[in-house]
This record gives sequence, structure tokens and C-alpha cells, in this order.
Amino acid sequence: MSIHTPSSKGELRQKKSNKNEFVQLTRSPIYIVLDNLKSAYNVGSMFRLSDALLVSKMYLCGKTILPPNYKIKTTSRGTERWVPWEHRKSTIETVQELKEAGVYILCAEICSNSIDYKKIKPSFPVCLILGREYDGISPEVLDLADCIVSLPIFGMTNSLNVATTASVLLYELHQMTS
Repeated sequence: MSIHTPSSKGELRQKKSNKNEFVQLTRSPIYIVLDNLKSAYNVGSMFRLSDALLVSKMYLCGKTILPPNYKIKTTSRGTERWVPWEHRKSTIETVQELKEAGVYILCAEICSNSIDYKKIKPSFPVCLILGREYDGISPEVLDLADCIVSLPIFGMTNSLNVATTASVLLYELHQMTS
């Protein structure tokens, strides 16, 4: 049995669900917590990625830039309308709540006890926490993690863009749910 892959954007659009069907789709057992992201472009990219993978919910915590915002809307291509999201003041309280509900907490951070992303073995549901590139995830949130993961960096820079890191990790997690 062969699987047909759409060969054009037009064909892909024809196969998309209508609005009523879309809200009925089963979402991935993946949550995202954004901890004080101040780049609207990164936040918009996270919405677009969350829509692509049908992430269960995004939590925009602390001082994370929120919709409505022109830069978010431009980058997200309007997907903030389709992704379940919520603003929370406290990242720590949000992560504690998810952890108490049985969600596996996975932080993306380069630190002495982070492991290579290819070695993770999370349980599901899982929550990926992402912080600012400048100062990262707070130590208090890292203390709540079931696992801290990083992507290898071989060049001169110290880190990858938040949305780039999220893309790699979320597609890896999504593949694990299949």
C-alpha cells in the first residue's frame, strides 16, 4: 500500500479540514511553555509550529509578548486563531500545575546536566519549556524538570534561535507519539 503525498500547495489545501472539522481533530499530547519570550517573531513562529503539529496548548508566561500583536500575526500567518493558548503570570506555577497533572516536564537549556536531544525518552503527555536566548529558563523552573535537553552547538555561537530549537525538539517529540 503506498501513501500519497500531496505534490503541490493546491493539492495540500484541498485536503485541509474545514473549520468545523478542524476543531474536532485530535491534538498531540504536547504542551509548550514560553518563559518570558520578548521577541514577537519567536512567539509567532511558535504559534505556527504549534498549529503545524496540533500541539495541545501553549502557555505564554510572564512577560512573553502576547497576541494581538502585528509581528506575531505576521510571523504566525494567523495561526494564533487556531492554537489553544493562555497567558499565565507565573511560569513556575504553570509548570508545577502541569507536573502535578502527570505531564512530563522537558526543558530546552544548555547547562551542565542537559543531555543530547537524541537521548530523551519522555513519557506523554509532555511539556516543552523554552526560555529567552539571552538568559534562558530560570533555575527554579529547571529544578522542576524531569529532563533538561540541548542541541549540540559546534560553531562560535552559544545557542540556536528559540524557534529553531523548538522546531527540532517538537518534531522529534511528535515522531515519538506516532
